[in-house]
Amino acid sequence: MRGHVTNELDVDLPADDVWAVYRSPDLPKLIVELQPGVFEKLDIVEGDGGVGTVLHIILASGVEGPREWNEEFVEINDETRTKVVRQVKGGFLDIGFQLYEDVFKIIERGPCSCTIDSSVFFQVEDKFESNASLITADSSWEMAKAIANYALNMNS
Repeated sequence: MRGHVTNELDVDLPADDVWAVYRSPDLPKLIVELQPGVFEKLDIVEGDGGVGTVLHIILASGVEGPREWNEEFVEINDETRTKVVRQVKGGFLDIGFQLYEDVFKIIERGPCSCTIDSSVFFQVEDKFESNASLITADSSWEMAKAIANYALNMNS
């Protein structure tokens, strides 16, 4: 079974300003600061924050869903302002998923406005289909809000 969930957040900033945060090699460190209480641990296993970077993530206790996984930055496209992050070990892959990707796209709406489009794409084995109900866009939504607020504060 394949599926996806998406959310959008409109931001009163130029798309390039928001994209600069999403594509920054410092985002893994920054997101821990911007979302206190979400992460127990976030380490860069390999890479420099660009394509091919692998993170090891452990969520704080009490956070719903799988708590530990490795994910890889598989695409960072400045032209389309798109970042694709794929779980490569643990997490949803341990409960029957064959694919779990977060896709972030910054869409220009005007010179000083954009939309953060956050989607989760997944594929799950039929016998684990009920686990698809665990997929929500909540964490992407919270991350988008935190990054938008950070970018707004940087530009004020």
